[in-house]
Amino acid sequence: MPTIESINTWIQANILDSKAWDDSSKKDIAVVQAMRNIKRWFPEVVFSDEIISYQVIWELQGLDPVLKYGKQGIKHISESGDRIEYTTRDKVAPEVREILGVPLYELEESEPSVILEGGMLL
Repeated sequence: MPTIESINTWIQANILDSKAWDDSSKKDIAVVQAMRNIKRWFPEVVFSDEIISYQVIWELQGLDPVLKYGKQGIKHISESGDRIEYTTRDKVAPEVREILGVPLYELEESEPSVILEGGMLL
């Protein structure tokens, strides 16, 4: 089971852009949140420092105020003729998606719902 210390060690040894992790004052909460989300999206997965580290960095980077606009559904902001477009950001870190594949919530969305037409239940 990954710990804050093992995550920190892995990030320092493997991640070039670790600013979000280095600057965070809530590393313990970030690790718990990443583990909870990975467990929800990939229920069969065994936690590793690598997977949790990628997700922790992704979630900490998502705290950027600009990225929060996308989460809130804001498509663009205009001021004095300048316009900034926002797109929605994936919940799952790209590296985690590359390692583990499609998350459960996307699989459930793609499954057709069962339609019962006619007949009767016995």
